[in-house]
Amino acid sequence: MVKPTPVKCTNPDPKKSYHIGGIQVEFPYKPYGTQLAFMGRVISTLDRAQRDGHCHALLESPTGTGKSLSLLCSTLAWQQNYKLKNQYANLTHSTPNPEAITDPLAHGGGFVPESTPSSTEPTAAVELAQKVASNKKKKAVPKIYYASRTHSQISQVVSEFRKTTYRVPMAVLASRKHYCTNVHVNRKENVDEECKLLLKDKEAGCLQFKNANKVRGHPSLQKGGCHEVHDIEDLVKVGQVVKGCSYYAARSMADDAQLVFCPYNYIINPVIRGAMEVDIIGAILVLDEAHNIEDIARDAGSVDVEEDVLQKLQTELQELCPVDPMIYQPLYEMAQDLLSWIERRKNKLEKREFQHYCSCWAGDKALREFQEANISQQCFPILLDCAKQAIKAATDTEAEGSHLSGMSVVLLEGLFSSLTYFFSRNGCQVSDFQLALRRYVKRDGKKAGDWTCTLSLWCLNPAVVFKDIADLSLSVILTSGTLSPMNSFSSELGVQFGTCLEAPHVVDVESQVCVSVISTSPDNYPLNASYKTADCYAFQDALGKSLEEICKIVPAGSLVFFPSYKLMEKLSNRWRETGQWSRLNARKPLFVEPRGGSQEDFDSILKGYYDCIRRDKRPALGRKRKVKKVDANHLDGTESTDNSEKGGAAFLAVCRGKVSEGIDFSDDYARVVVSFRVV
Repeated sequence: MVKPTPVKCTNPDPKKSYHIGGIQVEFPYKPYGTQLAFMGRVISTLDRAQRDGHCHALLESPTGTGKSLSLLCSTLAWQQNYKLKNQYANLTHSTPNPEAITDPLAHGGGFVPESTPSSTEPTAAVELAQKVASNKKKKAVPKIYYASRTHSQISQVVSEFRKTTYRVPMAVLASRKHYCTNVHVNRKENVDEECKLLLKDKEAGCLQFKNANKVRGHPSLQKGGCHEVHDIEDLVKVGQVVKGCSYYAARSMADDAQLVFCPYNYIINPVIRGAMEVDIIGAILVLDEAHNIEDIARDAGSVDVEEDVLQKLQTELQELCPVDPMIYQPLYEMAQDLLSWIERRKNKLEKREFQHYCSCWAGDKALREFQEANISQQCFPILLDCAKQAIKAATDTEAEGSHLSGMSVVLLEGLFSSLTYFFSRNGCQVSDFQLALRRYVKRDGKKAGDWTCTLSLWCLNPAVVFKDIADLSLSVILTSGTLSPMNSFSSELGVQFGTCLEAPHVVDVESQVCVSVISTSPDNYPLNASYKTADCYAFQDALGKSLEEICKIVPAGSLVFFPSYKLMEKLSNRWRETGQWSRLNARKPLFVEPRGGSQEDFDSILKGYYDCIRRDKRPALGRKRKVKKVDANHLDGTESTDNSEKGGAAFLAVCRGKVSEGIDFSDDYARVVVSFRVV
């Protein structure tokens, strides 16, 4: 265990400064032993990365142990120390020539002469060298990218950053949907497309875009300003005040920032990374709540293309061929060949289930199918170059003339990103992919739609995507409460992690936590959760009565975890039929984790849960509380009487789902956690 050593410093409270791993780290509280070990491993990883060129870490620490604060303080302390060492090294290297002391005229009197006269116009080579030097200057300090799963989690991390003494240029990257301040655009369904169209319109234009520099230069965002440490909402407020674009201001701020917060698909997905101009070369990447990073990496290497969207792309490319046949003609022929291949194959697919047909090709078979569609290893570089030029023409706000629509650009980016991985490393990664063609009836809820075909290229190995990220960056630090078993996690990502840590919890399990296994219901029915009994009504009813008893005894918030969405829905339906649902809801208003849906839908349900518990903290004897119905995920509104019930609320969720990690359920928000598994 690393022992904290108080050091003398300018900090008004020297007890909050510690030597860890050979450098001074300022920490706002007295750190737990787990946090000291955590920060020590981060610093040793970065030291080794600087020495060896790369070093990556897998750090597991349970939820609630202060991971975010430890990560921020240790990485920023290391970055600060790196800057100080570089400044000292630069001073050492800029000393006058010692021979000037004996012969000042021959050696410039100790001054460093200019390599070229100042009146001379710089050559192209000099300009290139200056540009490279400028880029190196920008990267004199490794940039820290702190990434988490969602924007709400990023807001929590920014709140933790506010608690530290470290202040460096920062930025928070997010989508136009989160940042747009133009009221005529942000109310539209497709904000990205509307924004791009408006920027292309030279006559109307976007006033907010023209004022983006006013947002970046606002006094409140400068050193010492009230929003020097800011989240998305703060930047949007500034944008609204100065009538400027917060989205482009954030992107501009990220160029010079030393600390950038973003969702981790901005790091993992090469298409988004390119679109947001996120440069991870030589950067420190901190991926928090990274337990499902394998799935994110697989998704980043995969693509799904619907036949009707591909037909629209073909039509657009056909119309653009006369504009620039060298770019658009090869892409048009590729789209035509893919559609012809789909047409030949779609009536020969294997039946999988009702109204669903599918055929798959893996490895060399997938390669042969692409060759039949005239997409081969040899011609792909030509198609890729055409695609890049077409995408650049469509996304360049200064470019004039006809170009692809936003939907077609998204399709091309996704398709060519996946194909690039497929054909890369001279075809060695072909076996990590599966090509699929599906024909099925689209369903909107329970309503059946039309037949559609989808061409998919699925990446089966997360290492295909993740290895590139590890090779480009200085260090990747993956943290979560559930990374074990670490050997298999490391193996799946295809990266050697030089540092691994499985930290214990800071909670005293002997005195602060009561853990028990409930084997029977209040009616003495055995709670044997096996695959055989899970569908048994007697078991389902017994489980419902057990939850009711727990809700009756435990005050405030209750978290209930199910092994899958399917089983949670099955039990919920049974309890509705028997009236158990109403009895549970009378004890505590029920909130349900949504299956799928947008992040905004989930945030709304989570806020309802928090608000319900906060309301119950207020003294209100004899008052009746009405629970507002949010939607299908928040159960039927009922009435309960505060002086006869324990109050609070219950959140029904799924293991390894949206609720399971990275969300704050401190104190009253989770006085009990109930979990059962089917074995």
